[in-house]
Amino acid sequence: MIGWLTKLLGGGPVGRLSPAEAQAKVKDGALMIDVRTPLERKEGKIPGSQALPLETLTSGWEKLPKDKEIICQCRSGSRSASAARFLAGKGFKVYNLAGGILAWKAAGLPVK
Repeated sequence: MIGWLTKLLGGGPVGRLSPAEAQAKVKDGALMIDVRTPLERKEGKIPGSQALPLETLTSGWEKLPKDKEIICQCRSGSRSASAARFLAGKGFKVYNLAGGILAWKAAGLPVK
């Protein structure tokens, strides 16, 4: 599934952030975007993250603020990497949360 999404979404290169780096950027005003499905978000989410499922990214990206850094996040980091590349291609300053919410939880960071 990821292969065809990568071809569809395209995009540019993005940086990868550790959970601690991502948390620091969020504290400094970066926007955390959760590209998981609504069902996955019900299982737990990073406080302050905004839902923008990968399936709706191509129609919902224009609502994102261009003046903020964006961190994309999913379960393990694969889908969010595709989302981040897509957003980079649209001119956003964007990062991928390496390891996704699994790495966030493993680092002992808060989850709702």
